[in-house]
Amino acid sequence: MKTPSEKLRGIIVPLVTPFKADGRVDAESLRKLVEYVIDGGVNGIFVMGTTGEFQYLKFEEQRSAIQAVVDAGGDRVPVAAGVTGKSVEETTRNVIEIGCLPTPPHALVIAPLYYHSNRNLCRHMERLSRLSKLPVLLYNNIGILTRRWKRKDIIPDLVGEMALLPNVLGIKDSSGNRVYLTRLLRFQSPGFHIFQGDEALLLDALQQGAAGAVSSMANIFPRLLAATYDAHNRGQRKAAEACQRAINQIDGLYPDASSIPPILKAYLARQGIIASPRSYCPIAGDADTISQRIELKIHELKQQGYDIRTANRISERRQK
Repeated sequence: MKTPSEKLRGIIVPLVTPFKADGRVDAESLRKLVEYVIDGGVNGIFVMGTTGEFQYLKFEEQRSAIQAVVDAGGDRVPVAAGVTGKSVEETTRNVIEIGCLPTPPHALVIAPLYYHSNRNLCRHMERLSRLSKLPVLLYNNIGILTRRWKRKDIIPDLVGEMALLPNVLGIKDSSGNRVYLTRLLRFQSPGFHIFQGDEALLLDALQQGAAGAVSSMANIFPRLLAATYDAHNRGQRKAAEACQRAINQIDGLYPDASSIPPILKAYLARQGIIASPRSYCPIAGDADTISQRIELKIHELKQQGYDIRTANRISERRQK
């Protein structure tokens, strides 16, 4: 049987969280979305990340969404659940409670938002990882930090220290900084994986040795992201580069990073995969107009064959 470290690699999709008209989590739409991305060939699911708008939800709603995704996914792909709270105390509570769900996720994701200094960060993560029955992934995302430090990325040497903790199995890096990623990759090992969070650097990260990527675009076009990973693994350099160019074409249609969740939801609602595009995130521009442009671009790419590259792989996995 594979360990969580062996299972969690490749394309991990940070799911959007569909909402009902009253703002509650739409569990039925969430289950449909889980089926869509698994059928599209993703290797894992990350629920309650920033793409999932965790920062706007009460813990009860977060827990409901996590349980719905775990139940829908079963053991087909590993599910990692974000448990970052608004304080050290909230995060500690989340780590314990999510780990005690009737059917818990396969791993937890923690963004170290709240600690007093870099010197205390390793001690903080060591304590949280000891409290968890589940493996833990770190999350480097300067866009959601509240502390007023000149240096907001997790210092690479501290990542190296935390990589030695027995229950910490990797890190998602959303810095978009190639130099920073290269420094993190020094700590890549069979027990500690580096995941790229910037789609524009996906292939570059894989070529440098990253274990995979956490890609929000996989919500809407999972097969393209899966095809990139597969082509790289098979040594098909030209195919992988073509996929990366296609990813960049879609990526260039987003006005900014904060607008991504509402645009993804507008697209998914247009396709009938989720019931409502409701989102709490601000957006620069009109989400529906931008999603229509993305829809046209994806249709164009599918006409070029990007929708069938992973068909054999998906078929093989279903037969196992």
